[in-house]
Amino acid sequence: MALMGADSLKNNLTNPARGYLWEVLIPIPIGDGDNTTYQIRAQSSEIPGRENAPIHIDYKQTGGVDVAGKLKYTHSWACEFIEGEDKKVFDALYSWQQKIVHDFAGIGVGEPLYKTDVYINNLKVDGSTWMKIKLKGAWVSNVSAVTLNYDADVIIRYKVTFNYDMWEDAS
Repeated sequence: MALMGADSLKNNLTNPARGYLWEVLIPIPIGDGDNTTYQIRAQSSEIPGRENAPIHIDYKQTGGVDVAGKLKYTHSWACEFIEGEDKKVFDALYSWQQKIVHDFAGIGVGEPLYKTDVYINNLKVDGSTWMKIKLKGAWVSNVSAVTLNYDADVIIRYKVTFNYDMWEDAS
């Protein structure tokens, strides 16, 4: 018997996940940042994707078969942060990038000292975590330019791209 009725759907999806209940947590921020700044000021983000790239195997005169191949990550994750007049986001990101490669010295610290783990926590309505994604070995790779304009009444936002080594479900 097919389970296509409304009652079956309600019983299987009593609490749908909400795309607006999430937070970013960087427990050990690099540079001068603190984890509360990132957690509170993150405004939009995404759950990173992953793919098992197919491997095609030809066989004689047939069309062949595809089998699951290497696991692939995009190795980049984007998040948007809002700025306050205390410029905490700017200072935190700038400090982190200075650790990677310093503007004037032209050198930076080693890889273990500029990479950290980043958590994307998806929250229930009551505030508890139902899914936690851990980006291992994350670092700031790009901070976008911010347009300043007399004609617009908008909040300053930084679009930040982080690179990472891999991600896992840490729930």
